[in-house]
Formats: sequence, structure tokens, C-alpha cells
Amino acid sequence: MSTVLSIGELARASGLSVSALRFYDKAGVLTPHVVDPRTGYRWYADRQVDAAVLVAAMRRVGMPVKEMAAVLSDTDAHGLLDRHLGRLEKGLDDARHELARIHRLLDARAVRECTVVLRTTDLLTVFGSVRFAADADSQFPVLRGCLLETDDDVLRLVTTDRYRLAVGTVAVLEPPDEPISAVVPCTFLDDAAGLLGRHGTVSVVVGADGVTLRCGAEQLTTRLVDGAFPDHRGLSPRDRGIEHTFSSADLRALLADAGDRVDLGVLESGQIVVGSPATGRPVRFHVQVNTGFLLEAVDALPGEQLTFQVGGPITPLAIRPRSVHTSNPASAYSLLMPLQPVALT
Repeated sequence: MSTVLSIGELARASGLSVSALRFYDKAGVLTPHVVDPRTGYRWYADRQVDAAVLVAAMRRVGMPVKEMAAVLSDTDAHGLLDRHLGRLEKGLDDARHELARIHRLLDARAVRECTVVLRTTDLLTVFGSVRFAADADSQFPVLRGCLLETDDDVLRLVTTDRYRLAVGTVAVLEPPDEPISAVVPCTFLDDAAGLLGRHGTVSVVVGADGVTLRCGAEQLTTRLVDGAFPDHRGLSPRDRGIEHTFSSADLRALLADAGDRVDLGVLESGQIVVGSPATGRPVRFHVQVNTGFLLEAVDALPGEQLTFQVGGPITPLAIRPRSVHTSNPASAYSLLMPLQPVALT
């Protein structure tokens, strides 16, 4: 005497879900032994467990629904299974070929070189103006390096030790096919000075894991620095704030006897007073920065006049050569992070 199973019992016995059993009923693959006409509830004969197990197995290998029904009715069952296996093998072979093509495309993209051409004198000038802001003793390689990135028709060089930031741009003679962003050791560019000094132009070639400087038949290569370079774009000054221009020589004189930190008094008139509290004149706010860092920025930036730009007591101090507003092919600026204010005496 056969036993009748509920749809839930058959689901547990076969590994098919209740919803899958309902689907295969509607598709004509596995119809119930009895359907309650009042409730619509499905009941299955115990002999249907084997059929349900077969359906579950065919489902796992992607057998088409129509062929499942033919296999269960024993209409060329083995032939149908063999032909489905052939389709699976062909599909796997096609997938292997497509994945191999994807690997080749990825490898080609990884080794694709991007080249930007510029004047060697511009590169040397701008690197000289940003070199000071890198930290030669940092445990983080990116802080010992220089970021090279293209933006429209310029190559940007960026260094930072997280307390200061130096940015320089070089007008390119030939832009790259794709944007460049790579970090190289500052010592690599130090070592390249001799090579660059012997030539008028240089090709900066950025590959998957290295950068090459090519000057004629000569070249110098380094590996890329690992790690993410700090986001300098968020610090780039947008609001010009308060500006004041100083003579570089005057700044050096004012800073000669300063201590570890120097105070910049921003007057209500818009004038910036360096190194003194501007007694008797109304001061809008003060900015205090590291004296040594400020002197290094003054010495590194080209030009006889430097423009200070500041937006508030806790915003970075931007320093630019006065000539940055002209059409120079190479330009630079520095940012100094303000120090925690201390009471002025």
C-alpha cells in the first residue's frame, strides 16, 4: 500500500523547495498524486520521491524543464542527459576561452604605458620647489615620495609630510593618452638631476609598476611607491581669503631671530604682520606656524616676492610666488598647517 506525502514532506525528502515543487507541477514535470479540490493542497505518492530526487539533480546541472519531463517519462533519457552534458562542456570551453581573453585584456591594461613629455628645466625647477615638504625619515614610503599626476595640460608634483604640503605644476609639451597618477621616491628625482641637466626635454613614462625618465638614448627607472598618497585636493586653497605680498629677503630677515613658531597677525585692514603682535592696531585673528617650515617654503619657492594667503586662524597658510599669476610654464605653491595657538605675550 502506497503512502501519501504532503508537499512539505516531499520537499524535505527530495531537497526541492515547496515553491520549486509548485513550479514543476505547473510546468508538467512532476504533478501531484492528488490535489484537494477544496483547499488546492498537493499530495504526492511515495513512489514520486525518486522522481523528485531526479528533478532536483537535473535542476542542479541546469537541465531544461522540457527535457526533465522527457527524462522522467524515459523518452531517450540517457541520450538527453548525454546531449546536455555536451552543451555544458561546450559552454565551459567557451567560458575558458572568454576568461583567457579577459586575462589578456587585464594584462594589456596593466602593462600599458602612459607618456608625458616636458622641458627638463621646468621639471627640475618645480621639483626643487616641492622637495622640502617630503619627510625623508618617515616610516610611510608615500611621505618620502613625490606624487606625479596629470591634469589637463599640466603635470603636477606634490609632496607632503602631513604638516605641510608643496604643489608644483609643469606645462606639458605632449600630454599622455590617459591620466597619470604615480608616486616615486624623491631620491629618484634627486638622482635624475644629472640626466635631466644634459637634455632639453624628458619623457616621463609611467608603467604598471614603475616610472622611467627617458632623455634621448639615456634613461633612468624606478619602481612605484606602494601606498595611497594623502588627498591633497581637499587642501588646495579655493577661497583666496586674505592676501598680502612680502619680499622674500624681508621675510628671511623677519624670521632670522624667531623661535620655533612664528605669529602672523592678520589686521582688520587686510595687512599681514609677520613675527609681531602689531601693538596698537586692530587684529582680526592670528595664525601661528612652524618657523623652520616657513623658512624652508620661502627658500624653496622661486621669485623675489611671495604672496601669503590665509582664510582664518585654523586654515592652512598658502604661500605662492608673485609670478604664479603670470603665464609661467612652471609654477608652485606651499601650504603650512597652523599650529595649536598659544597665548601671545
